[in-house]
Amino acid sequence: MMKKAFAAAVVAGAMIFAGASAANAVEYPAEVTVSTSASSITVNGTATITATFENTEATSATFSVSPTTGAGLSSIVAAAAGSSTTKPIVNDVATATFTGSAPGTYTVTAAADGVSSTVTVTVTAAGAAAGGGNGTLPSTGGEIPAAALWIGGGALGLGALAVVAATARRRAAQR
Repeated sequence: MMKKAFAAAVVAGAMIFAGASAANAVEYPAEVTVSTSASSITVNGTATITATFENTEATSATFSVSPTTGAGLSSIVAAAAGSSTTKPIVNDVATATFTGSAPGTYTVTAAADGVSSTVTVTVTAAGAAAGGGNGTLPSTGGEIPAAALWIGGGALGLGALAVVAATARRRAAQR
């Protein structure tokens, strides 16, 4: 009986650790996620645009805004804003300051290493904002860590082995 339990534990451990090691050999493509500190601002207001890069060796990111009139990007709010700017990527993150000088909806794009992503910022006239909110959506969930998925898979595998062992034990007892 102890041999079967030990064998089941060894197989479950192999499923947990051997499966994860194969995924480490894969090269993943570069990815970028862009977010904004405020999705809606008033004229002459600012929002910080943050680009988070994964699996890239790029050292700088290019931020651009469309349409190119009525808004700009800069590193310091007081600096003259242009329709594009290049920022260094530090610890996989690059940031730029968006300034809206005319009402409208603007798309800000961050690009590096052949990948890009966008975020939308709406600029409203002063006094036009309604609802009293900050213009952002509430957090509704998160991501499951990879380790939790592997542990869950191992637990399912161990459970399946326990069912197979119990079935084999019953069949052997019936003979």
